[in-house]
Amino acid sequence: MAATLTVLTGCTTIESTAPDLSELRPDLTPQQAGALQAGYDGRAMQEPTRSGPVAQTGKKVWVISCGQTYQACSILSSSFTDAARNLGWNTNLVDSKADPSVATSLIKQAVAARADGIAVFSLDCPGIISGLKDAKAAGIPVVQYTSIDCDDPAFGGGEKLFTASVNVRGSTSTAEYYRAWGAARAEYLAALLGNKGKVLEIRETSQRTHAYSHEGFVEQMAISCPGCEIVDVPFTFAQVPKEATAVWNSALLKHADAAAVSFSIDSLMGLGLQSALRQSGFRGITAGGEGLNLDLVREGRQTTETPIPYELAAWGLADTLNRVFAGEDPDTLPSEGGGWIFLDAEHNLPAGQMWSPAFDFKGIYTSMWAGRSR
Repeated sequence: MAATLTVLTGCTTIESTAPDLSELRPDLTPQQAGALQAGYDGRAMQEPTRSGPVAQTGKKVWVISCGQTYQACSILSSSFTDAARNLGWNTNLVDSKADPSVATSLIKQAVAARADGIAVFSLDCPGIISGLKDAKAAGIPVVQYTSIDCDDPAFGGGEKLFTASVNVRGSTSTAEYYRAWGAARAEYLAALLGNKGKVLEIRETSQRTHAYSHEGFVEQMAISCPGCEIVDVPFTFAQVPKEATAVWNSALLKHADAAAVSFSIDSLMGLGLQSALRQSGFRGITAGGEGLNLDLVREGRQTTETPIPYELAAWGLADTLNRVFAGEDPDTLPSEGGGWIFLDAEHNLPAGQMWSPAFDFKGIYTSMWAGRSR
């Protein structure tokens, strides 16, 4: 349904052929209905293991943030330091500013400072390889979440340099997890669209985690919504905010008939994407990813989320490092839980707070670290 919208930044009007959201609730196939209900029920979410070593206290741990400007990175790093306090560790939180060269320098500083361990978030191995090699040579364990190691086929199958990765839902493969999450976002969006509609998939290209999420999304959309058209809208973190905003705005204007915009990185809404959506007059579905834009969902400015429990993941990474300190085999660590749910204005939207898993994961971990079982 065509509609004439007034751009909020001026008096210009832009003609949009994007459909109204009220028209995007088709009768669901049994497969779509099942996937939608499973997502709303949170069946992909799992609790962490309840048994493990007690806190290995007194450790000095450096926490390398993937970029404090990005809300997900800030939540991950601050949640890890919160868990570390409960483990009796001294932490040094430093900001890589989403720059692998900065992260490399920070890892080298941690090695020089004789840290007992290093935690890394969303920084792929090739970009920080010299720092990881220094840490390995010094015998300092480096654990990671949402990073891809150098032995990944996309990097030519080189040497594995991260000491351990968080076991999420039974797997330490970050690529596998992100593919599955991307596929879940696709199932959710397909259930809203039915078997039709153009989708702008906004994807970051400098990190392999986002590439795997995109691959999972595109592959599942071909299955769940074969009549949909996917328009690839690539950008890099280095382009945020100005250049990326121009890229997004251009794509939205070029594809004014798009029924949905999909993005896995929620911080983009506050870093130019929301402005581009507003200026283009877009009226379709805005399908986010991480569960960090709940106020936008409440206000009707974002349609969906497929939240990842970042706090749980960060506590799981702290438990992973604690197990390494205790001498457990990094290749046989148990599941730290995790997963995702589907969230929108009618489902799973908490009142005035961030979304969090229904189970008390902090209680599970603190009891385990204190030598008590729950």
